[in-house]
Amino acid sequence: MSTVYVLRYRTAYDGTEMVSVYANLRAVLNRLEISDLHDNFDEDECMTIECMEVTSEETSLQRLNNIRTHKALSTRQ
Repeated sequence: MSTVYVLRYRTAYDGTEMVSVYANLRAVLNRLEISDLHDNFDEDECMTIECMEVTSEETSLQRLNNIRTHKALSTRQ
């Protein structure tokens, strides 16, 4: 599993949300610096940075099967 950084940007005038995904935090900071250099930050706009996990199909299937097993065991009791 790997980590990605998600930059969410919500505009002030209509609440539109845009999402960008970056491989590392430095890339997110570079993007924020570009916005700063263009002087296009508004006081009512919102930018959030989230660290998220990229999960493979194999891992998600394993997690699903773990939950199924757990549910099956708990309904027997």
